[in-house]
Amino acid sequence: KNKFKVFSNAQKYAQQAVFKNISFLLSDGGSIFVITNEGGPNKSVKQDLWKLKEKDTQTKLEMLFKKHMYKEAINLAKSQQFDAASIAEITKKYGDRLYSEGKYDEAVDQYINTIPQGEPSYVIWKFLDAQRIQNLRRYLEALHHKKYANEDHTTLLLNCYTKLNDLAELNRFIRQPVLHYDSETAIKVCRQAGYYDNALHLALKSQDHNSYLKIQIEDLRSYSEALDYIRGLPLEDAEVYLQKYGKM
Repeated sequence: KNKFKVFSNAQKYAQQAVFKNISFLLSDGGSIFVITNEGGPNKSVKQDLWKLKEKDTQTKLEMLFKKHMYKEAINLAKSQQFDAASIAEITKKYGDRLYSEGKYDEAVDQYINTIPQGEPSYVIWKFLDAQRIQNLRRYLEALHHKKYANEDHTTLLLNCYTKLNDLAELNRFIRQPVLHYDSETAIKVCRQAGYYDNALHLALKSQDHNSYLKIQIEDLRSYSEALDYIRGLPLEDAEVYLQKYGKM
């Protein structure tokens, strides 16, 4: 018995359709016409006419969304040369689905894939509301690594490290060779959290004389270290800070 199978080699989501007892097959205008013969009553022959037409991409995507088949939807969009923003929107849908299922680690992977097209505040609020600090940290680290973080993101990431009491990661972030964040913001957060060594390191690295002296004098009361630092400054700078702190 002759058979005709319809399936998609490019995408794995398509269901296979099998037609048997084919008497006629024609391809015309983007459609396929199939006539099949089936046995009817009293040995009669029943003929059915089928018209097969491939659905457009948007219809395919809507069908995949309804079935929560987001991986397949992303692959379909990529195969059809969708722009980065459109693919990021589908990826966000996938992340939202995983988030709703409580699969937070997998969800943050998808949200990271939306950078830089996705809106960071959308992701940040989701994980803040769920008190998922570890997942929030991963997303914020990705923002910094991809160089799309702003001052607020830096503040929030450093606060994640301090809330998690993860000094090792804080040190790694602060002491990386190339700064992917605003040093003034980082110094402020480290001071507020009591991580003065890191704050001093950043102040020295960024040559922020004012912040360095503030930490030594106001936070650590290390007057001799502050004076030694002032001695090493250019004359004009040394005069400014001597006038500012000379009466303390």
